[in-house]
Amino acid sequence: MASSTHTDTNTNHNEDHLIKHVTEQWNELNKNLEHLPKFQNKNQTGVNEEYIKEIESKLKITLPKEIRAVIKVHNGRKHIDYGLGYQLPTTDLLPISEWKPYEKDNYEFPEDLFQCLANKDNACVDKNLYEDAREHLNVYLKDFEKTSKQENVNKLANNETFQSLPCELLIVGQGLDDYAEQYLLSIRSGRIYLAIHNIPKWTLIGTFADWIQKGLTHVKEQIEELKQQHEEIELC
Repeated sequence: MASSTHTDTNTNHNEDHLIKHVTEQWNELNKNLEHLPKFQNKNQTGVNEEYIKEIESKLKITLPKEIRAVIKVHNGRKHIDYGLGYQLPTTDLLPISEWKPYEKDNYEFPEDLFQCLANKDNACVDKNLYEDAREHLNVYLKDFEKTSKQENVNKLANNETFQSLPCELLIVGQGLDDYAEQYLLSIRSGRIYLAIHNIPKWTLIGTFADWIQKGLTHVKEQIEELKQQHEEIELC
């Protein structure tokens, strides 16, 4: 039987490995943004374990280990102006203090998602969302599927069963306001999604490492647009 000391040592080793890994990922993206310092997050410090636990307790969740490591290196930042269209973690990840459950107090967006999920053939929803939002989806299919959208919007907000379920999708980022972009983190799997609500569409990004890689691709492909917006934008 392993001792508690041995278990603690393994836990600390795993966390140190994760933090080293996400530090490398953050550094790679920041390096590629050296000529665009407003879009870097090098000045965003990380948060400590105590603060993470405080937020988890408030939201009644347990964050995936990778995401805990991500914000221990660099916490998110305030939304930039009206948002950017480049889907960069350095600009779109919000501070943990602003993360909130997707299913609550979120305009009509949850109804749009669950209405799409109710249609098994709906191409606008990534298939993994059926698993990552399954508890809320089960309630929706039972109580809301046969009523109109506006009725559902009102009912979702007032349905005790739906509202009392633990958060399954957490809003952790915000992109371009014109498209009502939100980044959703699955509490269950740790998968990250990009929701573009005015289309509507929910696309799987994957892990944090996948988000970094997508950001690097966007930097290379949209460098001229990034330079122009970097010159024009004024940070508070």
